[in-house]
Amino acid sequence: MTARCLSTALAAAGLLLPALSACEPEPRQWLVSVSTDAPAPRFGDHLLLEVMGEGAICTGCMRLIGVDGPDSLPVSFGVVPQEEGAAVRVRARLYRAEQAGPDGLPRGPALIDAVARLPPLDGETRVALDLSMRCFGVPSLPEQRATCDPEAGALAPEPVLPLLSEAEARPEPGSWPGAAPVPCQGPAPAGMVCVPGGVFLLGTPRPGYTVDLDELSQPERLVQLGAFAIDADEVTVGTVRELVATGQIRSEPVVRDLDAPGSDLGACTYLGASDGANDALPVNCVTHALAEEACSARGLRLPTEAEWEYAAGNLDDETAYPWGNGGDLCAMALLGRGRGSGEVDQGVFENSGCRPLDAPVPWGPVAGGAPSDVTALGIRNLAGSMSEWVADTFAPYAAPCWQSGGPLLVDPVCREPAPGAAPSFSYRGSSWSGYKLGARATARSHERASAFNPATGFRCAQPM
Repeated sequence: MTARCLSTALAAAGLLLPALSACEPEPRQWLVSVSTDAPAPRFGDHLLLEVMGEGAICTGCMRLIGVDGPDSLPVSFGVVPQEEGAAVRVRARLYRAEQAGPDGLPRGPALIDAVARLPPLDGETRVALDLSMRCFGVPSLPEQRATCDPEAGALAPEPVLPLLSEAEARPEPGSWPGAAPVPCQGPAPAGMVCVPGGVFLLGTPRPGYTVDLDELSQPERLVQLGAFAIDADEVTVGTVRELVATGQIRSEPVVRDLDAPGSDLGACTYLGASDGANDALPVNCVTHALAEEACSARGLRLPTEAEWEYAAGNLDDETAYPWGNGGDLCAMALLGRGRGSGEVDQGVFENSGCRPLDAPVPWGPVAGGAPSDVTALGIRNLAGSMSEWVADTFAPYAAPCWQSGGPLLVDPVCREPAPGAAPSFSYRGSSWSGYKLGARATARSHERASAFNPATGFRCAQPM
């Protein structure tokens, strides 16, 4: 690897304080080489360098460098001493643009952050500062002289940087073993799609919805998933009728007349064990327990929140929607078509967003959903059609349930209801009657376990 000096890297820097030495020859200076094993720019497209403490010509200086790929690293910068024997510290933070505040500085814990002391100076002293993915999500505490120890993945006293000649083999960007994809072992069962395992960031770094939805999807969590299979389509009325008819499940969805005017409950699709008129429609008006029972009867389970979001965001591409990052949501997905009580085919329900006055659209579920609401792997209707129950009891991502595995969560599932509270389970995606805001892959909401409504259905999954 050839270190890149700041003099060649700062043409488009967005945050510039007094300049650091840019690798010009100096008789006495520290030359700090920064690298990482993180996949770049997936887990960091901004590298912020800082000189801290007293004793350097440029104390308190910062430089922000864009990281647009593996070839952007390593990068080197020089620190010139101001006085003999002074204690100088350096800091490097690798983070994504979405996590930067108006000042360009990172906010939130989803970054790699390292602080270290420079060793005694002996002419031009070359040192290595490496950013390890094992430290992702463990911010340094400079005031307490604490930074992440890559061996432990936890805070420890700040180290002294090793000489470059004495450092272990330098990491190559993207060489972190945890980033390797995990293929499925064999083909997926009929009607299901294989989703290769991998690593991604669960949640969202930036507000984009209402305050309530923002809080539900933050802070981001680094998640590693094994391969799994998931239903290509939402479970249909026909599938549930067959499970009821063969005695594989004892519960049934709520029965309502699909054409009943007035209440939204008229859109419940299940018409009874002997009525197959709606077999092609996604089943709804199901409790969480019924969804679990139906998946179990098929030898499957509900997907976890992490699996669902990983699939909906196209794995490590982490797209905003199943089909990509933009487009007319009303045209791409079956959502926002709810109506108020008493409305039939006209009028705009204030929470719908896709029900224009001059162009009535169908009310209720549609067989097959929306053709454009599909991921690159062929999983359909994750943005709209039905919101979908997942396996997890609901808890904010800052709750202990989502932190028990440390910075890296491996195949997480949260099943810890709040003490003394009725169980509440998460559901994902928007629905035919739901908000457009809920169509994003990271959006999440929750409902009590006993709830049922015509906007919520489910699909099943299994490990592969």
